[in-house]
Amino acid sequence: MFSTIRWSFYRTSAWRLAVRSTLVFAIGSAGVFLAMYFVVARAIQARSDSWLIGESETLKQVALSTPRDALYGRLVGEVAELASQEVSYDDTGHHIQGNTVFFAETEGSSRAPVWVGPANSAEFLQALAKSRPEQLTPQSVRIAGWREPFRVVAVRINAGGGQIYLGLLDSAATALMQRLLLQFAMGWVIMVAFGFLVTLLGLRRMLRRVDAITGTAASIRSDDLSTRVPVENQRDEVARLARTFNNMLDRISASVNQLRTLTDSMAHDLKSPITSVRGSIEIALSSDNREQWSELMAGAIEQLDRLSEVITTSLDVAEADAGALRLRPERTDLGELVERMAELYRPVYAENDQQLCVTVAMPVHCRIDVSLCSRMLSNLMENELRYAGTGSQLRVKVSASGQMASITVEDDGAGFPLDLLESVVPGDQDNGTTPPRLFHRFVKGSESKGHGLGLAFVSAVAMAHGGRVGARNHGLNGSRNGGAQIVVELPLASGLQD
Repeated sequence: MFSTIRWSFYRTSAWRLAVRSTLVFAIGSAGVFLAMYFVVARAIQARSDSWLIGESETLKQVALSTPRDALYGRLVGEVAELASQEVSYDDTGHHIQGNTVFFAETEGSSRAPVWVGPANSAEFLQALAKSRPEQLTPQSVRIAGWREPFRVVAVRINAGGGQIYLGLLDSAATALMQRLLLQFAMGWVIMVAFGFLVTLLGLRRMLRRVDAITGTAASIRSDDLSTRVPVENQRDEVARLARTFNNMLDRISASVNQLRTLTDSMAHDLKSPITSVRGSIEIALSSDNREQWSELMAGAIEQLDRLSEVITTSLDVAEADAGALRLRPERTDLGELVERMAELYRPVYAENDQQLCVTVAMPVHCRIDVSLCSRMLSNLMENELRYAGTGSQLRVKVSASGQMASITVEDDGAGFPLDLLESVVPGDQDNGTTPPRLFHRFVKGSESKGHGLGLAFVSAVAMAHGGRVGARNHGLNGSRNGGAQIVVELPLASGLQD
């Protein structure tokens, strides 16, 4: 079981991300440490090379100024020993363990070389003869029996092939660099391990919050959309993801609730027309009276037309609420469109003893879908025809202000019920721009015989065009007895009044 848990942990995103980020950090920090190591090593080597070049020049001058007699080798050797003591003792006079200096002067085959240094001079002289160091250019020369190479500089002292060789094995510097490399390695390991641990813990904490979102998403059921992700008081990406996820759930829940309301209302509203149509057809089929049969079939067709209109309007309103209502905008004089619709309804208003007055102050051009806006105006006219009351005065005004065109429809009838003018439908939230309840789907007055879709369609069309709707009773102090007023605003074409 432990191995299973351990393997599952290694497969987590936190582990993989921590390993990858730590690997990048480890490579980068190792590169920095190695660069620092080589810089220090080069500085120490430059110091040693500078000493070698300076001392070799000094020994050359001593060799050239010392008489070539029996004491020559002894005098030059003593000077070389004094030079070697400069790197064999530190500033406090303590001997530096391991530092080795050698001095050799060769005169070809005429005389024995002068030698100051370790006892096995033959091995040194053989290595020097084989490597042939360049003049005044320090280079590394390996000597048999020595683990580390010597830094050697060569100086020519005469035209006959005489050479001075000065070599240095700075063991103290080598030991220092080894300790430095070890400390760098230990520090690198500790830093990488600490960085990996911090990264892993941070990623695990962050990904646990992502797991909470995943768990919430997995626990959501189609019959219960109330679950929400807990949001912490942070402003990072995961917190924004949680808020976005909750907002998405809110929208889905609202859409599902609207769908349920739509299906329930349509099922309720369509049941009566379907039953009526079915009854009319059954009676017509059982009747031998052709006149009665024709009358029943005409009534059934009328009921089917109303049924089709309800379904079409419901679908259009649902598409508009989802932002999917397809528009075919064209530049149109809104005043002309309103006057044409008014002329169509004047005979019907006259039969109902209602007077209609249309006022269009000037041409008002908008980019609108003429078909949808015609249906919108038809719904407004039908609403006044049904609810303004017999003998009422109806006024329609088209105007423009700023970048918006307005269609104002008002009457002197009883006005809207006050509960329909509220801005919030139970279960919804008011964000300050919510239209009154009477523009919501399936919301209607207690005395209404409609389906509650007419004004909802008006609002949907206005919103789809980037406009807005409003309603009020324009009597004193909002009284019901002052008449109803509906205002539809649509954007002007190009934001200008033509």
